[in-house]
Amino acid sequence: MMGLRAYLMVNCKDDVKHEDFRKAILDLEDMIEVDFVDPVVGNCDMVIMVEAAVSVEKVARQIAANDWVENVAILKIVSIFERHRTSKRELLKALQREKEEVLT
Repeated sequence: MMGLRAYLMVNCKDDVKHEDFRKAILDLEDMIEVDFVDPVVGNCDMVIMVEAAVSVEKVARQIAANDWVENVAILKIVSIFERHRTSKRELLKALQREKEEVLT
């Protein structure tokens, strides 16, 4: 499947038992849109890599609907070339403004 990709950072509710957490991971891995699920320590409890044909937000809403989920944050994956092009344009504009300020 080729489509939109994102990392989902998921926080679980505090009362989720270890066995329920393990089952949740296995259930998520069975979803067609899910590439992988990694339990983590830090700002969230698990990171999920998803690829969706139309909407990663829809997948995030499906996951958020589980009763063990506290919240879901979406980190969309973008092309490094697009991101570079945008930041390069912003840098060039800033440099041009500085140059104009020096000349006036």
